[in-house]
Amino acid sequence: MKNKNIVLVITAVLFFLLCCVTVVVVSVLTYLRVTPQSSQFFNDVIEPGNSLNDSPIQVFPDGSYDNQQVIFVDGLTINMMESFPIQVSVTVNGNLPDGCTRIVESKAEMIDESTFELQIFTERPEDMMCTMALVPFEKTIILDVKGLSAGTYIVKGFGLENSFTFDVDNK
Repeated sequence: MKNKNIVLVITAVLFFLLCCVTVVVVSVLTYLRVTPQSSQFFNDVIEPGNSLNDSPIQVFPDGSYDNQQVIFVDGLTINMMESFPIQVSVTVNGNLPDGCTRIVESKAEMIDESTFELQIFTERPEDMMCTMALVPFEKTIILDVKGLSAGTYIVKGFGLENSFTFDVDNK
């Protein structure tokens, strides 16, 4: 009777371990399912001399992705440098929608005689599994203000607006 109980306990423990190992192996294989595109992505992200701490923007293979994503902008800060002619930039703070989206381009266009409009372009690989957590970003965009007359100028973008004033002509 005692031997029968020991055999029963050992069998139950082995069954439990087999179930746990199966779940772990299936989970790992599912996680490591590698397609040609994702293996290329992982090879290009981690390159010698490319520390992930160097920049909050991940490196992707050039020209591989063109899936534009929405970004979430929290604020626009105007930066005026103490020089002449005065140099002006705008710091945009916000969040990218996930861990795979990256900023590829940013620009400021003067849409009339006193208004600048900001644009930030992003891309994300279409079939990549990504962390679904917001990723903070800060992007500085330089405004082309050389030659502008004295006056107040408006900076618009992402549903936000800010302004700056030149007391004298910036020539």
